Amino acid sequence: MKYKLLGLVLAIAFTIVAGSVWHKDDQCAAALSDTPTISDSVVKPASDTSANEDQPKSQAKVIAYYFHGNVRCATCRTIEAYTKEAIDSAFTDQLKSRALEWHVVNIDHGQNRHFIRDYQLYTRSVVLADLHDGKQVRWKNLDKIWTLVRNKTEFAKYIQSEVKLFLDPTK
Repeated sequence: MKYKLLGLVLAIAFTIVAGSVWHKDDQCAAALSDTPTISDSVVKPASDTSANEDQPKSQAKVIAYYFHGNVRCATCRTIEAYTKEAIDSAFTDQLKSRALEWHVVNIDHGQNRHFIRDYQLYTRSVVLADLHDGKQVRWKNLDKIWTLVRNKTEFAKYIQSEVKLFLDPTK
């Protein structure tokens, strides 16, 4: 009888602990559900019409971020791997020249929590940020990664086409 009681207490304790850990990562499960998601967020600043065309061209670069937390499911790890592979295979020259950078960021670390507000993160995400002279001019959360993660080829095409648009917005 006392072993049954001990087993019951341990089961309840495990459920409570596991629930709190899974709560941190429940965004993964929610993102894979059929519930509607926030549409792509693209933020562009107002154009500055006072810019002088004779000035030297600004230093521009694109940062591709993968944001994750302390607890990482298999799907989250797959998204990171597929994104890195898509970027590495298609943008070798841009990575070498630092016109494109790849950053993996744990948003559960205190110094990185600002990214949640900065990019309106609601789940593990891939975000592209366009910087000119060190100032961010636009960004986009690539939220279709969750629907494409089960198709590596389409996932890579999506990542690569979005990165191309950020590297050369005239296309």
